[in-house]
Amino acid sequence: MRTSRLYFEGVLNQNTTVTLDRDSSHYLSNVLRMKVGSVVQLFNSNDGEFLGTIASARKYSLAVTLTSKVSAVVEEPVKIHLAASISKGDRMEYVIQKSVELGVSQITPIFSEFSEVKIKDKVRLERKCSHWRRIARSSTEQCGRFFIPLVNPPVKFDEFVTNEEDLILLDPSGKDNLKSIKKNGELCLITGPEGGFSPNEVEMARKRGHVVKLGPRILRAETAPLVALAILQSEFGDLN
Repeated sequence: MRTSRLYFEGVLNQNTTVTLDRDSSHYLSNVLRMKVGSVVQLFNSNDGEFLGTIASARKYSLAVTLTSKVSAVVEEPVKIHLAASISKGDRMEYVIQKSVELGVSQITPIFSEFSEVKIKDKVRLERKCSHWRRIARSSTEQCGRFFIPLVNPPVKFDEFVTNEEDLILLDPSGKDNLKSIKKNGELCLITGPEGGFSPNEVEMARKRGHVVKLGPRILRAETAPLVALAILQSEFGDLN
């Protein structure tokens, strides 16, 4: 049986006992039905990963005694900032989950001209962001990474582009492909909504970086960023 792996924000040291937050405690005790003596793994991006056992269990609080260090922090070879146009339904959740597995360092949801999703209510938008951040954390726990990618507040396309340099925008009108890109610091990848980017947006991006295509086929909004990330990780990262 696979050992449950959870992120822990505090300091992790061998032969110490730490108290999990309410959400992690609820997940282990009420969802997985773990008891005192059950084995778990805790990790963070500062101290690495540790094996531990549940030492005590209360209604909203579990204590875990760390018995051994499993791994030191593994540095990631490439930083990729994904700016993804917000998609309908659970497609955005899928993009966030899978892009975390594919090693992005941060994610910025963007509103582009042809985006079908328009969220004007600030409270609803904040709830969405909180939900996306929970997905990013859960995906990090599942895939074995040490760094939880940042999920930034959503911004408009033009705001994002004017604050970034050497960006990479995916569009069928692109003349180049991703393998022609030269890495210069953090890679910034922008992917479009179901309706694609407007001519104005493509031209704006061309002035700030590169417009590239992924081949002869038109990929869905939730497929394109994952294909692009896989190519970039193969070229510059740790995907062999």
